[in-house]
Amino acid sequence: MLHSPPSPRPARPAPDIRRVSPGSGMRWWAESVAWLFTDFPRVSSWVGMALLALLILLPLHWIPLVGSVVAHLLWFVLAGGLMAAARTSAQGMTPPIGTLFSGFGPPAGRLFLVGLLVLLAVGAVLGLLLALGLGTAFGMVLNANSLLDTGALPLADLGLGGWAALAMLACLFLFVPICQAAWLAPALVMLDGIAPLDALHLSLSASARNLGALTVYGLVFVVLATIATMTFVGLLFLLPLATLSSYAAYRDLVAAPDSEALPSRT
Repeated sequence: MLHSPPSPRPARPAPDIRRVSPGSGMRWWAESVAWLFTDFPRVSSWVGMALLALLILLPLHWIPLVGSVVAHLLWFVLAGGLMAAARTSAQGMTPPIGTLFSGFGPPAGRLFLVGLLVLLAVGAVLGLLLALGLGTAFGMVLNANSLLDTGALPLADLGLGGWAALAMLACLFLFVPICQAAWLAPALVMLDGIAPLDALHLSLSASARNLGALTVYGLVFVVLATIATMTFVGLLFLLPLATLSSYAAYRDLVAAPDSEALPSRT
């Protein structure tokens, strides 16, 4: 008996990048507060996930070099689970604490690859800055020897300090796009099944097209992080709020047209 071949699964619409007003950066934080502090079970679930994540990741940093690399890669897998939990909260439900580990399912390889690509980008920037810094320092040392006879050694020290400051500014400038690319990538991979490179590119493009909203969002984050890092308890609330606000940004900026993240339109 002949069977007709199954009809191909329709392709899922690709995410499109949307522009929002600068005030959206504040709205993302407001939505995160509303989604988190709905009731005690939801707060306790998010605090439990934050505590588990910190207990897993922080001890790894005590292992020299290798521990930090493992923690970095593991974070992106956990971030996928946190984004799934954020979607559940945005839908009005309380995510189980075990949702934190949902990134270890089928998306684990892609989330791991996102973390690896980000790590390679960071390594490339650090290597470039190290090469430029060593070359500059070596040249300044040679120049300092010739300035000893003229009594102009303080000028050499000033020049070396100036190059160090420029290196720091270059470091910040180069790391900004890396952070922007990594920001929404876990949500795109976990919730929309986007390939790692495409997810990084979409996140970077969305950030670049919404610098106003991203600036407002970042300023609020700096204030909250400054307050939260004063106590360990503060970190237990900062991580859920940062995750939920990032999900709100993902939903606004790059969620696929048929994504469950988007609010229904009737």
